Amino acid sequence: MAGVYEYISEFSEKTFDEVPFGDADNLALCQIIYLPLEQVISPDLGAEPVTFTDAANAYFQKQGCKHRRLGLVLTKQASINLMRMAQTRRFSSLRVVGMQWAFRQFPALQFGAGTFLLPDGTAVIVFRGTDDSVTGWHEDLDLFLHHGMQSYPLAVQYVKDVAAQFPGDLIICGHSKGGNVALYAALQVEKEIRDRIRVFYNNDGPGFDNYDLYHGEAYGELLDRYRHLVPYASMLGMFLAHDFDYTVVDNKHHFGPFQHDITFWKVKDGRLVTRDELNALGRFTDVLLSNLIFRLNEEDFPVLNEVADKFIDASKVDSLLKAVKTLPLVGGRVLGAWIRTPKDTRDHFRRALHGVTATTVKTVKDFRRDTVPRYAAEAKMLLHKT
Repeated sequence: MAGVYEYISEFSEKTFDEVPFGDADNLALCQIIYLPLEQVISPDLGAEPVTFTDAANAYFQKQGCKHRRLGLVLTKQASINLMRMAQTRRFSSLRVVGMQWAFRQFPALQFGAGTFLLPDGTAVIVFRGTDDSVTGWHEDLDLFLHHGMQSYPLAVQYVKDVAAQFPGDLIICGHSKGGNVALYAALQVEKEIRDRIRVFYNNDGPGFDNYDLYHGEAYGELLDRYRHLVPYASMLGMFLAHDFDYTVVDNKHHFGPFQHDITFWKVKDGRLVTRDELNALGRFTDVLLSNLIFRLNEEDFPVLNEVADKFIDASKVDSLLKAVKTLPLVGGRVLGAWIRTPKDTRDHFRRALHGVTATTVKTVKDFRRDTVPRYAAEAKMLLHKT
């Protein structure tokens, strides 16, 4: 079964006039946005846009004309797809502008975005997901522990700036954290800008810390233009308060965590291959994560945040790849940080973990008793309450 790479080859000669921008194009751009194209493309949205081919060639040359992996979980497939896309009639017609990147350790911030201009003037805004940096994963924790991310205001401003610079339609895309950011930005910009959004994509992005945004006017207004895509054993996409207006995508990989990788999403004849619903693992993950998250008390969050900050600071590594390569050393540092943590904090943390264990056991029992349909119905009622 074909995937994104095969789609790029199969539709290489199809222009966007012949086959309009679709789901598979969204996946292709979401994958290559993980590449640090800001190394060769100006962040200035007012700069002269660069052709896709020139941008790809400049980046590849900067990498020594070698396909390089981007970290522990980000393979070299993004680089391979970039260069393949640059050789096609379809993607070579794009122009690239405004590759922006922002990074800060405390408070954690890892933000990336870029704009691809279609031949008809439509601006396709693509937000980067979590990279291999420890800071990027730290910001993901903040989505839960701090009820939001530092990337949010940057994303909203980026959409506003693109809308001001380019007067045509807008398409907004993102994968993983980028999907969450894309959804947030689409819901937070002014109605005048929302009216110009042709479609926006959330590709297996996590939810928010509560359902408030889903109850707002903007969500209902944009729902018919919203493409929420999740693999059939989705895990990260089931995290936090997510909506249930998703399309389930078939996958070439059967193991849940690896299904998050766009590389494995199935595409046939230019369209995503879909399923009617999540499989058992996806449904169980949804139930378990919801039960774990919504059982925490507000006083647990500062403790969890304090421990997470101590562990991350003590690790003294800046990427997941380095953490794995020096795992014994990192483990010793983290253990030392735990020992130095005040006893009352450690006791509170242990109580929270005990609650996690108890909730997990209960969820397994409930799942075996087939109470998942009841849970799903209740969750949908909570999401769509008036």
